[in-house]
Amino acid sequence: MKVQYEARNAARLSAAFKPAGAIILGLALLLTAVFGGYGFLPPRVAEAANNGLALKPLMGWSSYSMQVYSGNGAWITAAQIKAQSDAMHQKLQSHGYEYINVDAGWNGGLDGYGRPVPSTTLYPNGLTDVINYVHANGQKFGLYFIPGLSPQAYDADLPIYGAPGCSMQDIAVQPLTTADYWGLDYKINFGNACAQKYIDSIADLIDSWGVDFVKFDSVTPGSGHNDTSIDARGDVAAWSQALSSRGIWFEISWALDHNYVDYWKQYANGWRVDWDVECYCVNTALTSWPNIARLFPDAAVWWRDAGPGGWNDFDSLNVGNGAMDGLTQDERQTAMSLWAMSSAQLYTGNDLTNLDAFGLSLLTNDEVIAVNQAGRPAHPVSTASNQQVWYANNGDGTYTVGLFNLGSSAATVTVNWNDIGLNGAAAVRDLWSHNDLGSFNAGYSSVNLPPHASRLLKVTASGGSVTANDDDTGVKYTGSWQRSYNRGLGDYQDDVHFTQANNDSFEYTFQGTGIDLITEKSPDQGNVDIYLDNVLKGTVSTYNSVRQLQQTVYSVSGLTNGTHTLKAVKKSGSYMLLDKLRFFVASPVAVNDTDPGISYSGAWSLNSARGFGDYQDDVHFTQTNNDFVQYTFNGTGIDLVTEKDSAQGDVDIYIDNVFKQTVNIYSPSRLVQQTVYSIMGLTSGTHTIKAVKKSGTYMLIDQFKIKSPRIQYNDTDAGIVYTGSWSLNGNRGFGDYNNDVHFTQTNNDSLQFAFTGTGVELITEKDASQGNVDIYIDNVLQATVNTASTTRQVNQVVYQATGLTSGSHTLKAVKKSGTYMLLDSIRVTP
Repeated sequence: MKVQYEARNAARLSAAFKPAGAIILGLALLLTAVFGGYGFLPPRVAEAANNGLALKPLMGWSSYSMQVYSGNGAWITAAQIKAQSDAMHQKLQSHGYEYINVDAGWNGGLDGYGRPVPSTTLYPNGLTDVINYVHANGQKFGLYFIPGLSPQAYDADLPIYGAPGCSMQDIAVQPLTTADYWGLDYKINFGNACAQKYIDSIADLIDSWGVDFVKFDSVTPGSGHNDTSIDARGDVAAWSQALSSRGIWFEISWALDHNYVDYWKQYANGWRVDWDVECYCVNTALTSWPNIARLFPDAAVWWRDAGPGGWNDFDSLNVGNGAMDGLTQDERQTAMSLWAMSSAQLYTGNDLTNLDAFGLSLLTNDEVIAVNQAGRPAHPVSTASNQQVWYANNGDGTYTVGLFNLGSSAATVTVNWNDIGLNGAAAVRDLWSHNDLGSFNAGYSSVNLPPHASRLLKVTASGGSVTANDDDTGVKYTGSWQRSYNRGLGDYQDDVHFTQANNDSFEYTFQGTGIDLITEKSPDQGNVDIYLDNVLKGTVSTYNSVRQLQQTVYSVSGLTNGTHTLKAVKKSGSYMLLDKLRFFVASPVAVNDTDPGISYSGAWSLNSARGFGDYQDDVHFTQTNNDFVQYTFNGTGIDLVTEKDSAQGDVDIYIDNVFKQTVNIYSPSRLVQQTVYSIMGLTSGTHTIKAVKKSGTYMLIDQFKIKSPRIQYNDTDAGIVYTGSWSLNGNRGFGDYNNDVHFTQTNNDSLQFAFTGTGVELITEKDASQGNVDIYIDNVLQATVNTASTTRQVNQVVYQATGLTSGSHTLKAVKKSGTYMLLDSIRVTP
């Protein structure tokens, strides 16, 4: 069947609020040989979210933006698709981009079974020739479909392939009803078993061609019909069943109705949340700022719904072609930041053969891509103004934070740590510049951020506690949980999740040394079983005769610093609620460049008392290429921290003798304490990092930061016994671990801590009012340490014991001089 593409496009122009005078496009042939839905059907066995696909957001390219821009069908010819595939292979593929998706207009009619056949004009050697070419480039191939049954197939009453006795008129809803936004096709009656066989026959056909992805357009409720007057949910379920069993990604479109989000999540791997991003400015621009800005309120609504198995789709990210994009550089970077933070499908609609340098830098920034692929959608602190803070808690003591100025004039945008659940000081890194900005006690401000500009930051807790709300995307609910919000009762962020079904549960995986489960207690709640790392720890009661808010019903500390999972299962009572979780992260272990465990090979020298702000005011340096530094550590990750400046160049990094990457430590101006390489997720145990100078006048080493299995205990831990007149000082704002210390002013006051392990560190503040402390291990005096400093220094290791026999030991510290003695934390090596 042949229907003009302009029919579909004209309808979409209207739906997308086409500007007056925009040109209606006329691209060859519209694929209308498909396929409508009928009714709200019961859930089917096949669920797209459970088909093993879409574990991460899709990355790739889509043809539609360039189809709209050019106003003709040249962008989906065999030659053009191959050219885009080659450009992706050369420029983007090493960064994770892999899908080549062809939008509307690819087909040339129907076969004798009502199935679409590719255009021989566009693909003279067949579409499979193009698909094979894309596959040979190591990529995946996508095609476009819409709901319903072709009127031509119905009029001819064509048979259904592989389904003897089934034909088109058997499966059409009577009386004949439209199936899509444009009124092109007839609705299918999925109450007839032949209907599923028809969809299966199409899925088998495109599977035999090698199709990896299907975009299914004009899905309703949505697509301009946010009601059930046109209802494609039956089509969605049928296509999901057909494609899921064949391993084909299923993406539904467009402007879907959020009221039906549970249905979309059940059957699809992705869903478009708004109208087309294109501005329909033929030969002028791909998109415009208003089409980007309108996605912020969409993201604020849909963020909770995305996760492994299905993701929010913001449409094409058109930031790569410069002036053709229709956006300023600030707006292009803001769009990329929003897509990345939202874990939105990361596909561009740009001409990949014509990317400008700035666009290529946006699309290939691996730190920003990692944010997208981590799959933790961000949400706003507030949308009450145009100066917005968006954030995602990554579950490991880090946050992704976006500062956005959506206004029309420059403004300062500030993130306060308390607003995002971060308690204590944190280090800030700019993901676009790859520069560490320093440590900040209470928050961070971007001053005079230009209009429509943004900052994308990685914020890392320096130690202490991190709060995850009940709607955090890291919380995985099993069963019939619901969210209750705007309760006005005093819950954290004014919401809870709840269930009424026994044996419903939630799980939360975090990286740290302890966790608190905090919820409401009330007369209608009962017992909850608690598991840690799949081991039952006990049953806690959440019953209380009167309502009590934000109650800690389970707490554990002293865990090995690493990945753990808390699980809670409802056992009794009318309700089980979750309000928030608070977990504790250890400070990284700092190793100065002078540490005797660091091995330098070559002509290295020590430069101290530099006065530039290096860690402990010194660095090691070499001027000789192929000189290297090596350090063996016990942990699950490590950061290499050094200075960047104009005299430095490339360094090769090896972990456990395996080359990882070449990092560039050049900067036009001096930047101190920069994390130039970071790795996490190593198996717990001993590893070696090696860094080799490759270019530049100098290579410098300032420090290493180890993600250690050591256990960090806050000064408030119940295992610490204080003798004398000690007091707690909280919310100090100086950057202490968990933002507090214990202190005493009386000489001979002491603290004592019994631990099991092979080493221990005493961590405290140093300043001018402090003095000497006697340290005992197992009642034997080991040293007198001086905790005085002319300036305040927090999180300082003032005593360390290593190589203890594995077993039980006791640390004791006694104040001997100075106005104060403080304790911040104690860290134990298992």
